[in-house]
Amino acid sequence: MKEKTGIIKLGGNILYMLLIFIFVADPTNTILGLKSVVFAFLLLYSMVFFKPDWSNLRFFFIPVLSVLVSWVLAVMQGNHVDMAELKAVITAFAPLLLLMWSANYDVIKLSVLPVALAAIIVLVLFWYVFFVPEFEAPLYLYMGKHDDTMMMSNRAFLGISFFSMYLKSAVSFLPAFALVLYKVLNNKRFRLLYALVMVILLHMFIISGTRSSMLLPILLACIIFFIYCRNGRYMRYMVYPAVALFCFLFLILLVMLLMEKDEASNLVKYAHLVSYKTLFSEHPEYLLLGQGPGTSFYSIGFRGMCIRTEWTYLELIRNYGILCLPILYVILLPMYKILKAANKCDSALAIASSFFIYLIIAGTNPLLISSTGMFVLLSVYSYSEKMKTHAYEE
Repeated sequence: MKEKTGIIKLGGNILYMLLIFIFVADPTNTILGLKSVVFAFLLLYSMVFFKPDWSNLRFFFIPVLSVLVSWVLAVMQGNHVDMAELKAVITAFAPLLLLMWSANYDVIKLSVLPVALAAIIVLVLFWYVFFVPEFEAPLYLYMGKHDDTMMMSNRAFLGISFFSMYLKSAVSFLPAFALVLYKVLNNKRFRLLYALVMVILLHMFIISGTRSSMLLPILLACIIFFIYCRNGRYMRYMVYPAVALFCFLFLILLVMLLMEKDEASNLVKYAHLVSYKTLFSEHPEYLLLGQGPGTSFYSIGFRGMCIRTEWTYLELIRNYGILCLPILYVILLPMYKILKAANKCDSALAIASSFFIYLIIAGTNPLLISSTGMFVLLSVYSYSEKMKTHAYEE
C-alpha cells in the first residue's frame, strides 16, 4: 500500500514539476503551448488520487467573483470592456484551483529543478549570443514572434551599457532561490548541489539587466545571511552594523537609479503616474467602483490608450475600486500565515522575505495577475501548509 501511495505521489510531483517548468520557461504560452493541457492533466490527476481541501476553493472564487462584479459595475457605468482581456484575467486565476491539494504538493521544493533548468537555458543562450553575435538577430526575431517570452536588450546601469537577457517569469524564481540559499547555509545534505543551483540562479539574475532582478535577489541573499547569523554570540556586534551600512548604501543606489533621467523605463513609468492622477481626478468614482477589468484609459506614458501599465497596485484600484481588497486578501494572506508561524519554522523568514520582494517587483511590473503570479502564490500557500510538519527544517 505504501509503495502504491509513493508511486501515486511521484506521478503527481512529476506533473506538477512539468507544469512549473512550462510556467517559468514559457510564461506567454506561445512556444510550447502546453500550459492548459498540463494544468488540466494535473487537476484531473489530483481530483482522482488525492482528497481535496474544499475550504481552499474560496481562494479561487473570491478573486473571480470580484472580477465578475467589477465587470457588471463597468457595464452599468457604460465603460467599454475588452472581453478577451476579461477572459484572460479570469483564466489567470485558474491555477489557484490547485490550492485544494496544497497539502499534497511541496511546490517550492518541486520548483527547484524546473527553475534551475529554465535558468540554464537562459545562460546557454546568453553565452552563445555573447560568443556568436550573429545568433542574436534570429533569436531576437524568434522571441518577438512569441510575445517576447525571453526579453533581450542593450541596457544601461549607472551609465554602463551591456547586453541583457531574461525570461519574463524570472522574478518568480525568488522563492526557490530563497529555499536553495537557506539549504546551503543550514543543511549539510546536498549542500554542494544546492550551492550549484544557487550560483546558476544568481548568475541568471545578474545578466537580466533589469534593476529589480539584479539588485533585489542580492538584497534577499543578504537578508537570509542576516537571518542565519543573527543569533550568533558575537554576531550582533558585526552583522548588525554591516546590515545597517548595507541598507544605507542600497537606498542610495536605489535613489540614484530611480532618478536616472536617461532611463526610458523611468520616464514611461512616471508619465503613467501623471495619467493616473488625471484619471482619478476626472473620475473619482473609480476609486470606489473601479473602471472595470479589461477597460482602457489614455496614458501619456504610452501616448495612447492602454489596458495595462506597470503600476500593478494602481491598476488594481483603477480596475476594481474597493473590490481590489478581496483580491489583495488572497494575495497577502500567505504572508500573514507564514509570519504568524515563523517561530515554529526557521526558514519562514527566508521565504517571507522572498515573497515580500516579489510583491515589490510585481508592483512595477505586470506580473501579479498572471501564471507567474499564480505560481508564486501556489509556492507560498504550499509552504504555509508544509510549515505545520516542519518539512523545511529537515
